[in-house]
Amino acid sequence: MKKIFGKKISLLLTASMMTAVVLVSVLAGGCTDKKSKDVLTDESGIVLSGKMPDKLPDGLSWYDFTEDTAVFDYLTETVGGYFISDITWFADHTWVFLSETEPQKPVYHIMSFDKDNKSDCDFVVRNEFGDNISLDRMILGDRLYIEAYDFASLEQYLYPIDENNGSIAPENKIVLTKQSQEYESPNRFTFVGNDVAILKQENTTHVELVDPSAGTVKQKVSLDNLASDFNIRYPEGILCAGNNKVVVWGSTSANYIFGQIRYCLVDLETGKISALDEMEYINVPLRNLTYCSGRLVTVTDGGVYNIDVDAGTCKMILSFNCSVCNRFLVSNSELKYADEDRLLFSYSSRYAGANQIRFALCTFTRTNEYPAAGKNILTIASTEDLDYSISEAMMRFNQESGTSYMLFDNRYKTNSEIDYANTDNADRAALSSLNSYASVSDRLTMDILAGEGPDILITNGGNEQLSNNEYFIDLSGYLQNESGINESGYFMNAIEASKFNGALYQLPIGFYVDCLLATADDLGDRNGFTFEEYQSMVKTVCNGADPLYDHQLTFSRTEVATRLFSNESGKFITDGKIDVNCSDFNEILDYCSELPAKSFYEGKDVDSEWEDLMLSKDNMHVQPAVVYGFYEFEEYSMRFKEPLICGYPSVDGRTATVGSNIAVSISANTGDVNSCKQFLSILLSDDIQKTLFMNIPVNKKCARDIALMEIEEYNKNVARSEGVMFTKTGKAIDTALADRYIEQLSTATTSGFIYHSISIIIYEEIPAYFERQKSFEDVAKIINDRAQKVLDERE
Repeated sequence: MKKIFGKKISLLLTASMMTAVVLVSVLAGGCTDKKSKDVLTDESGIVLSGKMPDKLPDGLSWYDFTEDTAVFDYLTETVGGYFISDITWFADHTWVFLSETEPQKPVYHIMSFDKDNKSDCDFVVRNEFGDNISLDRMILGDRLYIEAYDFASLEQYLYPIDENNGSIAPENKIVLTKQSQEYESPNRFTFVGNDVAILKQENTTHVELVDPSAGTVKQKVSLDNLASDFNIRYPEGILCAGNNKVVVWGSTSANYIFGQIRYCLVDLETGKISALDEMEYINVPLRNLTYCSGRLVTVTDGGVYNIDVDAGTCKMILSFNCSVCNRFLVSNSELKYADEDRLLFSYSSRYAGANQIRFALCTFTRTNEYPAAGKNILTIASTEDLDYSISEAMMRFNQESGTSYMLFDNRYKTNSEIDYANTDNADRAALSSLNSYASVSDRLTMDILAGEGPDILITNGGNEQLSNNEYFIDLSGYLQNESGINESGYFMNAIEASKFNGALYQLPIGFYVDCLLATADDLGDRNGFTFEEYQSMVKTVCNGADPLYDHQLTFSRTEVATRLFSNESGKFITDGKIDVNCSDFNEILDYCSELPAKSFYEGKDVDSEWEDLMLSKDNMHVQPAVVYGFYEFEEYSMRFKEPLICGYPSVDGRTATVGSNIAVSISANTGDVNSCKQFLSILLSDDIQKTLFMNIPVNKKCARDIALMEIEEYNKNVARSEGVMFTKTGKAIDTALADRYIEQLSTATTSGFIYHSISIIIYEEIPAYFERQKSFEDVAKIINDRAQKVLDERE
C-alpha cells in the first residue's frame, strides 16, 4: 500500500481506542523503501515487504513442521480413558506418564515411543507402591525420574526410570525432603546440575539447594520479599536457569481475573532476586518459560528464544516465519527438546471442545529446502494472541498459494505492559486495557495514513474508527455475489450487526453473543428488557438479586454503564455528532447508580469463596453470559428448560449484543484483492469454520454440527458413568437442544460496535455523577464537549 491518505494527522493525537486486531498486509510495493534506513523487519531480520529473499538472512534456517497425534491415538486405542501427567524427551524417545480414568484406584503407565511414534515399552503400575504414595510427574535430571509424595511420612521421593523398559521400583528411591506436619503438600523443585533446588513454603518461603545423594542442604535463599518487591503473592513453580541460578514464578493475585504470572531470577550463590521481565536484555513476552536441553527458553507468537542469564542475552533460535506451521499450537505448547536440527513441542488442552485438538506432538526439523523463496510477502499482525483457526488458515494459505507467502508482524501487540500490582481492581484493569488499545490504535492509524497500513484487517470486535470507505472495501458486494453466503445457511443477524452506517467493512467469520441466559418458563418468548421491565423481572424472577451485577462477578458499576452505553451508542451518536444530555442516557446512569461501586471480586479471596460463588450463580434463573459456543448454552440447559438468549436492559428493550473475534476487512488500496479473497475464502471454508472454539461459526450448519458433536460426547460420558461407584451421573441431552441453540443465536441483533475513545471519556467522567459530586447535566456536558472533539478530528 503506497497511497498516502489526505486525512489530518491531528487525529492521531486523540486517545483513540480499538479492539484487538489482526492485520494482514499485502505489500506488493513494500511498506518502506528497501534502501531506507527504516526498513521494517520481523524479529529475525526478514524484511516485511516486497518478496521473500532468495536466501534467508545469516543465522536463519528453514524448518519443516509436522503436527502428529499418533501417540495419543495409540493411547486412546490401547488404554481408553486416560489423564496425561507429563510428556518429555529422553534418550531419543518420547516418554509419556499417564493414569487411567476408569479404575477407582490409580493405574499408572510409563510409556516410551521412538522417533516414528511407535510404542517401545509400557510399564504399568497398579498397587505396588501402596495407598499412601502419589506418583505425580516425570522429572528430567541426570536421568529420567518419577516424582512422588508419601502422605504417611510426608516425604518427597524420586524414583529412577529404567530407560530400557520404563520400570520403577518402590525400594529404589531418593529421598528429597520431608514436610513438617502442618504443611501436608509436596514442594516444587528442579535439578540444578547434580543438585536439586526445592521451593519450600512453610513458615517462610525460601529455596533450598540440596545434594540428593547426601540429603544435605547446601544453600538456602529467602523469598519472603517476593510479594512486597515483585508482587508474586502465590509462588507456584521453579525452573533451572543455568549455573547456580533458578527462576521462581507465581501469580500476582488469588483472583484469577487479575492474577498474572511473573518470573523472578534467583541467584542461589548471592541470594539476589530480580524481576526477569525488567532485565534490559529481555525484549519479548515471557510466556511458557521452560528449561530444556540445557537452556532457558520462552516461546512467543514469533518464535523460540534462548535466554542466557549469565551472558545477559535473549536470542531467537527458531523463527515461526521460517516454517509453514500452526503457530497457535506451538506457542501454547511446552518445548520438550531442542538442538540445531530438531525441536519437539508437546501440546495439550484440558478445555478443548469436541471439535478441537486435545493433544499433539509438534516437530520442527531443519531442512535445506526453502519453498517460500521469491514469493510476494503478506504480513499478518495481531494485538492479541493468535487463535487456532486464524493460525490454521494462515498455514493453509502458505501451503496453497503459489505466489504469496504470509509473514507474522508483531508490531501491534497490546497489553504488553502488565500491571503486576493490580490484584483485584476492575476499574484500574479496564482503563489500563483501554489505554493500551488506544496507544496501539494511534500507531495503527499513523501507519495507515502513511501508506504503510494493512491490506487485510481481522478484529475481535467492532472498530468504528477504521470503518471508513477510504480505508476498507464495503464487502456487501462480495457477500452477495462471491462469498457463497446465503440467508438460510448463515447467521445473517451477526453479519447485519457488523455493518457500520449500512456498509460491511468487517465481515464476521465467527461471532459471540453477550447476553442474559434465561428460561422460557419464566419469561415466555422474551428476548429483551426495558429498564422498567428488567427491574420488575429482578423482583419477581430473581428474588431481588440483580444478576447483571451480583453474578457478573467482574464488572464495577462504571463498567456496566459503559457497556450499556455501547449497546445503544447509535442513539447518542449520529452523523458525527454526539448528545448524551438526554433522558435515555440519564436512565442508564440512574440504573447503574444503584449498583455497588466495586466489582464483586474486589477484596475477596477467590480460592476460598469460589465454590459457593459458582453454586449461587449456577442456581440463578437469569445469568449473564458471553456465549462463545455451545458449551455455555449447554451448561445452562442442564439446569433450566427452554433456554432463552436475552439482551441486557436498555431504553428500548433491545436484544442480545453480537460481537466478533474474527471479522475480516480488506483494504481499499490493496494491490492484490485476489489473495485477500483467497485468505477470506479459507476462513469461510467448512474445515476452518468447524475448528472455531472461542467463536461461533457464522455458518449455521457448522455451528449445529459442533453442537451435535458436543452433545454426542457428553452423552457418551453419561453412559460410561452409569453404575460406576462414586461417579456423578448426569442426564443425557436431547439433540433438539442443538436446534434451540441455533434458533436463539439468531435472535441476537444488537450491534457490537464500540466508540472506544469515547468509552474512555465516559468511563472517566460518570463516577462524578455516581458519587454525587456533579449533576447529570454537568457530566453530560463534559462528555459531549470532550467526545465531540474526538469526532471532529476524524472529519
